[in-house]
Amino acid sequence: MALSQVTAPATEPITLAEANAQCKIDVPDENDLVDTLIIAAREYVEAFTHRALITQTWDLTLDGFPDQWSTVARDHQQVGEGAIWLPAPPTASVTSITYVDTQGVTQTWSPTLYTVDNPQGPKARRARIVPAYSQYYPVTRTVPNAVTVRFVAGYGATAAAVPFSIKAAMKLLIGNWWLNREAGQIIRGSADILPFGVDALLWPYKAF
Repeated sequence: MALSQVTAPATEPITLAEANAQCKIDVPDENDLVDTLIIAAREYVEAFTHRALITQTWDLTLDGFPDQWSTVARDHQQVGEGAIWLPAPPTASVTSITYVDTQGVTQTWSPTLYTVDNPQGPKARRARIVPAYSQYYPVTRTVPNAVTVRFVAGYGATAAAVPFSIKAAMKLLIGNWWLNREAGQIIRGSADILPFGVDALLWPYKAF
């Protein structure tokens, strides 16, 4: 299983002006650094929570469909076994599912033949894909990356869609990194430790 980004976010959850206000910067000299810290903060939050913030497109590749990994998956798909679980919630949509058939030809699995269970909301869990009622996964050729699921993830295309708690955590990170620019030994009580509020703000959004 592998995950690769097809389309990166077109914007960031925090603007340069918001970051500068957090850091109390009133001159443009630091803009390049702050822009970098904004991206780093978003990447940290996405890695910590296992979520996507701003709309982005991903490819999830698998060596086969789930029922080819387990002989009992088909009998238990209704309780989650045998499902394709999509990372980086919330999932906006599933664009396509393609697979290499036994003849070596790439086919597109019709959306009418599978169901997407796609929870929504700020703390939504991962979406899952299972065959539609009375349907089965297609048979694939035994080759690496035989199945590709392309999907769109993220809260929305603009910063307004991202939860305030997540943006607050990003601001704390940006402010901390701007103030402490060098790596060093972590001493309890020093500013080298990430602000305590970051964990408190992000843990409720962590997707397992």
